[in-house]
Amino acid sequence: MFGRVIFKAGWTARSGPRIRYLDNAPADPVGLPVLFSPGLSDTADEYGGMLEFFAPRRLLVVEVRGRGGSEAPPSGYTAADHAADLRAVLDEEGIQRFHLVTFSRGTTWGLDLALSCPERVASLAIADYRAMEVRLSPSLVESQWQTTFRGRPMSDRMPRHVFDQLAAHSTPRELWDGLGSLPCPLLVARPGGRGGILTDEDIARYRDVRPDVEVVVVPEAPHDVFRPDRLFFPRAVTAFVQRAEH
Repeated sequence: MFGRVIFKAGWTARSGPRIRYLDNAPADPVGLPVLFSPGLSDTADEYGGMLEFFAPRRLLVVEVRGRGGSEAPPSGYTAADHAADLRAVLDEEGIQRFHLVTFSRGTTWGLDLALSCPERVASLAIADYRAMEVRLSPSLVESQWQTTFRGRPMSDRMPRHVFDQLAAHSTPRELWDGLGSLPCPLLVARPGGRGGILTDEDIARYRDVRPDVEVVVVPEAPHDVFRPDRLFFPRAVTAFVQRAEH
C-alpha cells in the first residue's frame, strides 16, 4: 500500500521462473494499461509513487528474474529471457494492447518485447537509454558491484550470480532499425542534470530514426530520472499516453 492506493502483488511462471509484479489494479480503469520495464537492479516496490500516480489508469511494474521477489534461477539471463518475463505478465493478466514504458537497461528487453509484438504496443516511452544492448564487461561488473543505487548497495539489490550471468550473456547489438519500424508513438526522456546516459548525439540518432519522437528533459535529474522530482517523468508519460489514445 502507498498512500490511498492498495496494490495487488501478482505472480506468474509462464516464462519459467516465478515472476513478481505490482499492479495498481484500479476498480474502474481508464484507457489502456501501462507496462513498466524498470532498470537493471530495480524492484517494483521502489515505484509505489508511480503506481499511485497513474491511477485510475492501470500500471503494472515488473520485477524481472533475479530482482526483488522474483525467482533467481542459476541461469537464463539473456535479454530474450527478460523480455519473456515482461510478456509473461501481459499473458497472465490477459492484456492484449498496452503502453510500454522503459527505464535504463530495462529498455533493451522492453524493445525486444515491443519488436516481437509491435501491433500490441500503443506507445513507447524510453527513459535515459539508447536503443541497443550494451555488453557488461567483467571490469564493469566489478566496478558496478561496488556502487549503490538509491541508497542501496548493488549486493543488496540482486544476487551476485544474477549480475555475473547478466554479464556473461550480454551481447552488444543495436536496436535502432527495429525502433524505426515500430508504428507506435515514441517519447524519450533525457536527464537535465549530470550523470545521464543520453548525449546530444544519441538524441540526434533518435530523431534520425524516428522524426516523430517527442523528447522531454527531466530538470536537474541524474541518470535516475525519478530524482529529484519523482513524478516529473510519470507526469510526462501520462500526458503522452493520453495523446497517443486520441
